[in-house]
Amino acid sequence: MNSVPVFRLSQLSVSVSKTTVRHGSVLPRRRTAKPELSNFKPGHGEQIWVWDHVNTKQIIYSHTKVLDSNHALKQLPFIAKKSKPAKLRKDLWAPMAMIQFPAGAGVVGQNAFQKLREFRKRHELEWDDEVLFKTTEKEGYPGEERRTCRTRVERGYAVHSQRDNAIADMAAVLAGRGRGNRLWLNEAEKKQLTEGKEELRGTRWSKMGPKKNEPDGRSLLVDATVYWRETDDVNYAAEWSKNVAHESLEALEAREAEAKREAESAEAETEAVAEKPAEEATKA
Repeated sequence: MNSVPVFRLSQLSVSVSKTTVRHGSVLPRRRTAKPELSNFKPGHGEQIWVWDHVNTKQIIYSHTKVLDSNHALKQLPFIAKKSKPAKLRKDLWAPMAMIQFPAGAGVVGQNAFQKLREFRKRHELEWDDEVLFKTTEKEGYPGEERRTCRTRVERGYAVHSQRDNAIADMAAVLAGRGRGNRLWLNEAEKKQLTEGKEELRGTRWSKMGPKKNEPDGRSLLVDATVYWRETDDVNYAAEWSKNVAHESLEALEAREAEAKREAESAEAETEAVAEKPAEEATKA
């Protein structure tokens, strides 16, 4: 019978274990940039810029005058191979229109922005026969038409072309269409917006829908102005509500340029008046 040697027993630790435990590090190896946890900038949502592609008639919505490539590419749908560009060419995109809401109505513009994107997504997903088929004139038989199926590339172009639908969606959203549309205000909110002392706040809408026989009192629409690059685009919508006014985008840019020149001239005159006493004191 084998016995355990005495020197082996002497190596065993009877007291505290000599084994050490190394805890794993929970810190990241690379420092990641943390976004600034703050609210939107003042006036965010008061403007909605509508951009369209020169060739494909695709539509992109933005709250800023300068088009952000990262945010814009997320709005373009992927239909088939090579249907979505890898980069955004800003020379092919131009502002089609700009929707201006009153000062302090940023939450109204944010809600309208959401509605416009939802409507465009429905146009891109809910296809009809006009997208699947095309009508051409029959060769050798003037006046007769034939209906053929579109190719994959032609269907992609048909789905991308949302310019006409976007104008109709703008008219519907500004008229207060759709459940949860924030363009509807009550008397108190309308007065608050007119005075301009405080910005409007957003509201949470119940998933169960509005309660019966309990109206919220919102029966007034927010006034909005649509500035168009081409004023004839207004006719793509069947009708516009009375709270919407239409102007030219070129006229707006001219007024802004004139106001900027006047501000610069006034600032130059102020600096000249401030420097004049200093020059007289130096001469004396």
